[in-house]
Amino acid sequence: MQSLFRGPFFDYLMSIEPLCTAEYFTHGSSAMLFQRNGQLFRLTRDGSGHNFLAAESAAGNPNVVRIIHDFGPVAPSDEDYFGDEFYWLAEVEWLEDLDLSLPVVQELKNLLHTLTDDEPVQQQGIPDFISRCNVALAQVPSFAPLINTLLKAAEEVRSGGCDIDANISNVMQRPSSGLLVWSDPLFGTYGYLDDQGEARMVDVRKMIKSTEIAHAE
Repeated sequence: MQSLFRGPFFDYLMSIEPLCTAEYFTHGSSAMLFQRNGQLFRLTRDGSGHNFLAAESAAGNPNVVRIIHDFGPVAPSDEDYFGDEFYWLAEVEWLEDLDLSLPVVQELKNLLHTLTDDEPVQQQGIPDFISRCNVALAQVPSFAPLINTLLKAAEEVRSGGCDIDANISNVMQRPSSGLLVWSDPLFGTYGYLDDQGEARMVDVRKMIKSTEIAHAE
């Protein structure tokens, strides 16, 4: 397995359901995918992107990957230096990679270049990004659903802690309809935890700590 993540918390996740009975499928720059009996699981440390996709999917936005089951935060990140980064897990739908040779995909790629200059959009760049999106909505209405999703993502960036990553590599196709959807339009490790999530992370930290002590004795 080509692991994107390493450490005791990742090892813990690989020892429990659903990942303990799943097989490694592939990984990108910020997420690992695992498969089991037709199911696809996405593990990431990118809390901002995970929560945005989960919220949009739950709200019925057809232009993001469908979240079948959101497990939420499942363990502290192994690169968590300040106590506020976590692993996030979801079961997601199967999507297909884009055929970059298709004219419509090339058109979308050029549009995204116009919106972002092929760079992540940070908080200070959001006003200009929104202006570019509004121009694009008038010029290429066929991509309006994808652009409107980016405008929603821009509101997340306004609050800080994440960047827009509107790269063509983060767009995929839904096999059943051919619809183009965002698979990962936001990047940022911050992710909000409710009281239940906070309590779960405390329990996992204690369990891993006690296991490390036991192994050291």
